[in-house]
Amino acid sequence: MNNNRKYQVKEFITKFHNESQSIQWTCESQPDYVDDTTTHLIANDSGSFTTILTKQIIQACVRHIFVGSINWIISSLKQSFIVDQFSYEILRDKQTFNNSRGIKQCRFDQLPVFPSSCIISVECHKGIKQLKMTRDELIEIVELSGATLLNDYIGYEKLIIICNSKKEMINRRKQNNDNLLINEKNIYYSKPEFLFDSIVRHEVQAIEKYLW
Repeated sequence: MNNNRKYQVKEFITKFHNESQSIQWTCESQPDYVDDTTTHLIANDSGSFTTILTKQIIQACVRHIFVGSINWIISSLKQSFIVDQFSYEILRDKQTFNNSRGIKQCRFDQLPVFPSSCIISVECHKGIKQLKMTRDELIEIVELSGATLLNDYIGYEKLIIICNSKKEMINRRKQNNDNLLINEKNIYYSKPEFLFDSIVRHEVQAIEKYLW
């Protein structure tokens, strides 16, 4: 989101101070962290109520937060009153098939996308560089998604290991091979996109197309 768009959000807050007091904003592409106090995420609209996937979009979806188009802000400023926000709600990320309303569904359906029986381990020791996401933020997203984070005390029938590169996958597989108690047949080495796409589409994706 460019500086002009950010200025428009600030202008909206100033102009409608009394009406928007209950709104805690985060603007996409800002360093602001989306947390449980955030009520609205304002995103660029790529057309047809779609947006590009960012860290903030994922954080908002996993928390069931309203994601609105910047056009809501612009339209409200032009008309000098706060127009209906739901008419400007972002429906999906730009890469998702046209009939999906995953981002909207995340807000509408408060249920987690993953069952607690889904066990996930996170490698990604340097985070997700392209999304400017730290490993701690990634772990938090896993926990908020409903999945269970692997620890030494959890047994599993199937384990998903999130790796950010093929090198990470090879290193983790070598560690597992050194442990004779681990059954590799039950382990899936996945790219982070499996987690992200499942969240923003509000549906667990077929993991096979995300494997290293």
